[in-house]
Amino acid sequence: MALGFMKKISPEYVVEHAITDMKTSGLDGLKPYLTDKAKKNVETIISVSNGVSLFMGSNKVSILFDRLAECNWTVVDLLKGSESAKAVLGFAISDGTDEIEGTIQLTLIKEEKEWRIDGVDMPQFTKFTVASTNDSQA
Repeated sequence: MALGFMKKISPEYVVEHAITDMKTSGLDGLKPYLTDKAKKNVETIISVSNGVSLFMGSNKVSILFDRLAECNWTVVDLLKGSESAKAVLGFAISDGTDEIEGTIQLTLIKEEKEWRIDGVDMPQFTKFTVASTNDSQA
């Protein structure tokens, strides 16, 4: 019972469990924590990044979303109010060949007394070197 109670009152709980589930199931692990608005937001981010890749040859966001389960995730910052919160998550993949690092910001809201992720911003990359593509940014 206390576990369910913590889920309802804690954005930290949602963020930590979303990270755990992303490590297990990638994007599918994140979806249960998203509001309908956030699900559409993620779909838009993926669609836009796929469209940009056609014109610019860059597929960074799609590669990141495909590899969410491989990322080492950290909570960089979490600002909590009574009805909303913002979290900045750090992500990193370094497997000897590929190196991807950056941050992504999430907006959380209380929806029917339960914290849910309501917004996902475009990832910001600080490093992006992937051997299987032409994408590279230092």
